[in-house]
Amino acid sequence: MVEEARRLLAGGGAGDKSLRSSANVGRALAVRGPNRELHSWFVPLTVGDRLAAFFQFLPDATLLRFSSFQRRPNDCSSCPPVADWLDAERIKSRAESHVGSGETMGEPFLSYDRTPDRLVWAVPFGHEGAARLVYVVGDTVYSPPTGDTFG
Repeated sequence: MVEEARRLLAGGGAGDKSLRSSANVGRALAVRGPNRELHSWFVPLTVGDRLAAFFQFLPDATLLRFSSFQRRPNDCSSCPPVADWLDAERIKSRAESHVGSGETMGEPFLSYDRTPDRLVWAVPFGHEGAARLVYVVGDTVYSPPTGDTFG
């Protein structure tokens, strides 16, 4: 996936000229569905300490999407900090605010909230055999909606 991301970026198929020349392609991270089955791969593009953009590929390397956090071409200042998206310790630290009495926190995994275009870090919490998830996106932490909701 990383090589495909590099090829697409170098070939001009994604991002603006400055992103193509300055972005570092990070390691691919698995995006897992609600039952932790592999859904896709997330390949981050960083510029300095900012997450400028990312590719998302299906398991067969088909490009699912390219998404940029840049608000203006040639400017990454408004992009989120890399650590908000890629630092497991920061993600766990944010999720700690939702720990319940007697719960233990598991390892975060990259997932999505109802649809694959809404990427989140899912953090499992366990209590006496029961398990629940808390979602972390940047500095936002929330419990997933119950039931079959959409939107």
